[in-house]
Amino acid sequence: MTPAERVSTAMAGGMADRVPFMPKIWIDLAAVILGEDLLEVAGDPTRALEVIPRAAIELGLDGARLFHFPERTIVRGHDGRAVELDRSGKVLGSVDEAGGMATHLEDARSVEIGDPAFAAWPQFRSADEAFVASLSDVRAIEVPDEGFWVGSGVRGRTAAAVRAYGSKLALVGDLGSATVSFCAAMRGVERTMYDLVDEPALVHALMDKGAEIAISKARLNLGLGIRMLRLNDSAGTMSLISPLMWREFVFPRFRAITKAVKAMDSAALVYCHICGDLRPIAGDLLEAGIDCIGPLDPLGGSTPGAIRSIVGERPSLMGGIDTMTFLRGREEDVELEARARILEGGRHGAFILGSGCVIPRGSPRANIEAAGRVASRAVYENGSLSPAFKGED
Repeated sequence: MTPAERVSTAMAGGMADRVPFMPKIWIDLAAVILGEDLLEVAGDPTRALEVIPRAAIELGLDGARLFHFPERTIVRGHDGRAVELDRSGKVLGSVDEAGGMATHLEDARSVEIGDPAFAAWPQFRSADEAFVASLSDVRAIEVPDEGFWVGSGVRGRTAAAVRAYGSKLALVGDLGSATVSFCAAMRGVERTMYDLVDEPALVHALMDKGAEIAISKARLNLGLGIRMLRLNDSAGTMSLISPLMWREFVFPRFRAITKAVKAMDSAALVYCHICGDLRPIAGDLLEAGIDCIGPLDPLGGSTPGAIRSIVGERPSLMGGIDTMTFLRGREEDVELEARARILEGGRHGAFILGSGCVIPRGSPRANIEAAGRVASRAVYENGSLSPAFKGED
């Protein structure tokens, strides 16, 4: 099988030739692997899009996620901080090098919420003041359309990445976040937690808008032949909110997005990325139309074994290896954990070995390659993992 066939088969709940390996890596680790400057990568949308598939090929992975970045001018200030400059050279704010490379704006009013670029990349802006304060603000958010994707270069860059890497890797398109994480980008995490109780109408309206944006991103990806899609809601975890809140606010939007995706392409696959504890909603995710549940964060108790005990053998699962094992463990620690996670979640297919969240940038390359070696040995024979892998020979 090709890497794309291997990943898509597993994501669809089938049995590939072996367990695919597709941990979540981001531009920071990818830049380290390739020896590139992170600030330069983060400011260049083309390099930011391509650095992850290039690193994935270098590491021998089966797939890579495609993340789009806005074009930004990021420089090192006199005090050593990374800052973003506007077109006139004025400092907009400091860039979070230790986290997601978002610019914390000195003035929230420098954002125009009616600019579709803001809706396309809300995760790259933060401020002390909420960007959205009212229902009228929500209505002002402009959903990016095909014209925006073409004019901003996103469509062209994505098409180029498909041509360059589509025969070598499974490429996964990103829908961003439509729900709790989307609200957090617009209102801040703490405000969002209060809003779920005090401002439910505002939350519902924001999530409806977030779903529209995610569907627009799905249309872009599907139109370019990318049929595996990632729907993120790192903040929509049972480590932060209750299952009842999740079912009221998140479930309807997940369902709307997956229905829209399947209506555009019945063969398309959507997987979720929800950090922390998702055990109480594992069954709800399947009901919402999610094809593959990830990232199976053991730090939140959501190991492959725990989720398998809830959803059964056939639904697809992805992830499982503790990010701290990648960062702090030895190669043998990674190998032992990788093997254990495959035995928990992938005895009969429908499993993609990966990381419990994004692999930390300081993780040794050898640890990632160690997990890949284990996956390469996890071959399937006669409807199950081979006896040699299970230790039965």
